[in-house]
Amino acid sequence: MAVVPERRTLVIAGIGTAAGLFSGLFGVGGGVVMVPLLILLLGMDERRATATSLAAIVLIASAATVTQGAYGKLHVVEGLLVGVPAVAGVLVGTWVQQRIPARRVSLLFALLLAVVAALMVAGVEPGGDDGGTRDALQIAAAIAIGLAAGVVSGLLGVGGGSLFVPGLALLLGLPHVDAEATSLLAIVPVSLVGSWRQHRYGNLDLRVGALLGTLAIPGALLGVVIVNAIPSRAVEIGFAALLLFVSSQLGRRGLGRDDPPDAVADASRDDPFEAPTGPAR
Repeated sequence: MAVVPERRTLVIAGIGTAAGLFSGLFGVGGGVVMVPLLILLLGMDERRATATSLAAIVLIASAATVTQGAYGKLHVVEGLLVGVPAVAGVLVGTWVQQRIPARRVSLLFALLLAVVAALMVAGVEPGGDDGGTRDALQIAAAIAIGLAAGVVSGLLGVGGGSLFVPGLALLLGLPHVDAEATSLLAIVPVSLVGSWRQHRYGNLDLRVGALLGTLAIPGALLGVVIVNAIPSRAVEIGFAALLLFVSSQLGRRGLGRDDPPDAVADASRDDPFEAPTGPAR
């Protein structure tokens, strides 16, 4: 196996540190940092960057989840409620990504994030009861959020936390830091399945993904410590600012030119739940 050059390793370490800090602070996977930087600094194409980001997120979210568990912030049932349908969603998202330019969904997702950010800044009261009995409408909404987050994860190479966190906070009534911790728990299987799927499509740079995720862990742990030491309202405002930043970046991406026709993968396979049989590139 070829040795990664020192300068390249330093760049990967910088990307990982930033992504890990974002993940620990905001309960997201860190893909919003990794994907554009992998494209700009390492010269990856969009699909390879999203696949490699998902692989790194497995390690980042796992480390942050364990640390949040030590703080007693995890809600396992709620994590499963959004995480299980998200696994199905990520299979659909990665399948769709091979067939259409990802920019086609970017504008809609940017608008959604802007609305969610506005609700958080406005201090909209949560609709749940902080871990109590859930009614059928709440459960259905949580499942829908999980499915949508999985699709977004597969399409854009992010962990899905930008939808998990507000869904858990606004729909299920979890305190914001608890929502972030539980989001990280849900992100682990989503990113694992998504990266496996992308590997089957031949898009994953596993060496870079593993290195990126490993070097991101200290930043993720630091982020978790910080988020548990500052006021919850400050965390909410910070998360809203993150959503607005992501929304602006996705908006720019969505208004950019589409990928050329030959960049769209072969769409001959119709079943998103059937693994591709072709060799990984």
